[in-house]
Amino acid sequence: MQELQHLAAWVKERYAQEYILTWLLSQPGLWWSDGEVYQAAMQKSGKLLKDYVQKKQEGEVFQGIADKLVKDETWDAVAVSLGRIFGVYQQELVKLQDPSRREGGKAASADLTVKAAPVLEVQQALPDPYSDPLTRR
Repeated sequence: MQELQHLAAWVKERYAQEYILTWLLSQPGLWWSDGEVYQAAMQKSGKLLKDYVQKKQEGEVFQGIADKLVKDETWDAVAVSLGRIFGVYQQELVKLQDPSRREGGKAASADLTVKAAPVLEVQQALPDPYSDPLTRR
């Protein structure tokens, strides 16, 4: 257990920004438009992300990692990165829905060349499947 605590302390010190981004991507309900993380990413609001992370900190391994990112610009950068991830995800969904790709029978991995990602505009979010269809809550 001490080795894990030592590793967690090292990650907090060296890679807090990357660790928080990865942790955010594992949060349940992340992709739904009414979620706090999604809204923070769409608004490019590091403050909203910081509030969410501080509110959700659990366990001694994760405790205090939000305090390692002291500059607002650092939180804003995490929000922008998360927004870009959402944009790429939505682009891939569109590709999968393209009928010509499905009919062509080509594997989706055929065009795995990596290019620099341009600034992406994110489409309207999908509705929450668990919300009430009448009240949208």
